[in-house]
Amino acid sequence: MPANNVAREALARFLQERGVDPGRAIDRVEAYERLIRRWNGRGNLVSRRDLKRLRDRHVLDSLSLLPWWKGSLADVGSGAGFPGVPLAIACPEASVTLIERSERKAQFLDQVVIELGLANVDVIEADVGHRQSRGSLDGRVFDTVTARAVAPPPAAWELLHGLLRNRGVALFQSAMPLGAALFRGGEIRDCERAGVGWVTVVGMGG
Repeated sequence: MPANNVAREALARFLQERGVDPGRAIDRVEAYERLIRRWNGRGNLVSRRDLKRLRDRHVLDSLSLLPWWKGSLADVGSGAGFPGVPLAIACPEASVTLIERSERKAQFLDQVVIELGLANVDVIEADVGHRQSRGSLDGRVFDTVTARAVAPPPAAWELLHGLLRNRGVALFQSAMPLGAALFRGGEIRDCERAGVGWVTVVGMGG
């Protein structure tokens, strides 16, 4: 069986195991990967080494968050769109907001939305770490917030918790389990192994 067919079948199984109908998702994932490769030379979206392992290192790692994602999603520091774009592809009925401070990367994300027809995705060019750019979010809050490789967990939590709706959660991916002491004012709602790493689910304490 050709390698591309093997990869498609593996992705289909991965999605089905997480309750997602592969349907158009597989075609959109492949189109998304092609866009990253096409733009990477001018946008520095991912490392050259990661281009060879884009599916495993980034796409499947992003989709591993599916069991913990509920409601509206904000992906802070989205960069090339991980994990927000794969999640939006998997769940086209759910609202996803990609927040990225780099103008060039935000332009790439706009192109992804257009070419993949992701009607459930908004792109906001903003730096949530600076008060003056928070205005572009218009006080919006979300049920789930992610930030992949933006900052160490304590600093990322300080950026994220202000974007959470009441009872909302932030999802952190890490190589090892994370302790509650890292999240000032927060509490760990869940911590489980996902793939080769761990997902820690954090909400506001009290």
